[in-house]
Amino acid sequence: MPDWTGRARAPWKLVTLTSLVYIYLYAPLLTLIWVSLTAQPTADFKAGFVGAWYVKAASNPSLLTAIQTSLRVALATTVTALVIGTLAGLALGKHRLPGQSWLERLFYLPVLLPEVVIGFASVALFAQVGLALGFWSVLLAHVAFCTSYVVFIVRARLASFDERWLEAARDLGATPVAAFWNVTLPWLAPALTGSGLLCFALSLDDCVITSLVSGDGVTTFPVLLYSKMKTGVSPEINAATSLLLISTVVLVGLAQVAQRLRRLPRWGRLSVGAGFLGLTAVALGPPPHMASETTLHIYIWSNYTSERLLRDFEQRYRCRVVVETYDSNEALLAKLQTGVARYDLIAPSDYLVGILVREGLLRPIDRSRLTNWHHLDPAFLGASYDPENRYTVPYTFVITGIGYRRDKVSEPVASWDALWDARYRGRIAMLDDIRECFGAALRRRGASPNSRDEAELQQAAADLTAQKSLVLTYDSATFEQLLLNGEAWLVQGFNGQIAKAARQNPNIAFVVPREGGTRAVDCLAIPANAAHPELAERFMDYILEPQASAEIVQVTGYGTPNRTARALLPPTWAENPYVFPPEHLLQKCTVIEDVGAILPRYDYYWTVIKSK
Repeated sequence: MPDWTGRARAPWKLVTLTSLVYIYLYAPLLTLIWVSLTAQPTADFKAGFVGAWYVKAASNPSLLTAIQTSLRVALATTVTALVIGTLAGLALGKHRLPGQSWLERLFYLPVLLPEVVIGFASVALFAQVGLALGFWSVLLAHVAFCTSYVVFIVRARLASFDERWLEAARDLGATPVAAFWNVTLPWLAPALTGSGLLCFALSLDDCVITSLVSGDGVTTFPVLLYSKMKTGVSPEINAATSLLLISTVVLVGLAQVAQRLRRLPRWGRLSVGAGFLGLTAVALGPPPHMASETTLHIYIWSNYTSERLLRDFEQRYRCRVVVETYDSNEALLAKLQTGVARYDLIAPSDYLVGILVREGLLRPIDRSRLTNWHHLDPAFLGASYDPENRYTVPYTFVITGIGYRRDKVSEPVASWDALWDARYRGRIAMLDDIRECFGAALRRRGASPNSRDEAELQQAAADLTAQKSLVLTYDSATFEQLLLNGEAWLVQGFNGQIAKAARQNPNIAFVVPREGGTRAVDCLAIPANAAHPELAERFMDYILEPQASAEIVQVTGYGTPNRTARALLPPTWAENPYVFPPEHLLQKCTVIEDVGAILPRYDYYWTVIKSK
């Protein structure tokens, strides 16, 4: 039956199905906005009213700086991609070029290729030409994948362009430039507006490519949010993410409207112009941080620093601190090996230190500047990875074991065998870490986690392959969240993150298996190409102050090598056996060492396991 418009009314089944599809697509987004409006307080912030988390997010210096960086990159990307893409679209649309069909197909590659491939390819190119990772590397990578969209949209608009209009303009005496400006460009205006808004949204949202090509303190909004989400989602992050979501939806909507209109109405032109001027003012305005010529660039594990400590250090030394994060030692090594990533301070784990020293990627420390060195526990000094303490300062110590839900697992966990128990299929999470996964498999068979025996490695690889069907995910960043929300009941994980999760849910426990676990020391070190090594050494000395080290424990959940700091901790931290395991458990844990020439075999087996 037709409705009052004369169109046939859709069957109720189709309406119901369509509604369910929309609910499926948009329910997570609406939920995100809903939870961002909570007035629920946390340990360090009293919300008090609905929308308070938006106010807190708007006053967070790191978030504001990341937003400004994203706007700068997005605006520069949009302008550059529009110029290049429009010229390419005009050339392909108005001229017949040799091999044109192949040229057109090449524009599809940046759209079709996985983002991680584009990111790695970009880093390889920048390394070859010697371009340091920073603003320009991010801009070039963004332009590379945004230009294709401009070409597609401009060519689609040109398909309906009548060349007789240009001929008429020429007959009336217009020059080629005047004809383009007064005829072609007005016709392309909706396409240019739509493609520009689309490029802006794509650049603003990108995370994967940006995380690979960024450096030198260039942290965009999506990259910052992702790094903060790795160790827990707070209402502040929900609020900031909601703002990004809303802005993206608005931009994409405007792009769709602009492409459908033959001529932008006055309100449309005014809205686009006002928005562009406003974004430009924010992007080119002064940074939220205080102005300073000296910036300390730190590359560190996510949630491994304290915002209060960073701001205090900035005030004390009249500098700016910019933090970028990674989630694996392999990611850190890959960035440094490119030779074009420049950081002043990094936090490698102990076994990685030996590799970095051997490859000449670390700079010796001037110990005379470390006035708080005496606070360190001698047990953490003179280690095999740095026997003369020339390159590193111990920062935290980490134990790897098993975290589990006591209310879900039927019996106490005591062995690595629990992670191979078929009863918990789909409820097991393993670390996304070659050495840790092999360490668990090797210890389960009574072998060393640093085994150089090919037969033992083959057996461990076979065990991990057999286990894969039981594993929910390989995750080195948010495994404690999987425990908290009940997705995983057993996880291979680090003590600090599980200790923090246990404070939220008493049903979460941590155990070092009877076969033994692994232990590591995360260190502060200075890359060989650091721009400000002296400022990095001041930061090291600052962190060695007992009060600062005590705060780091409460932020990370990991124990500190600073023996003086432990006395300053509240009993709930100082006496927590997950944070500071007793000595008999520490003795069961083995340090992961550099295995030298056999390491490629670990890599090979891991690649085979992950690809199955």
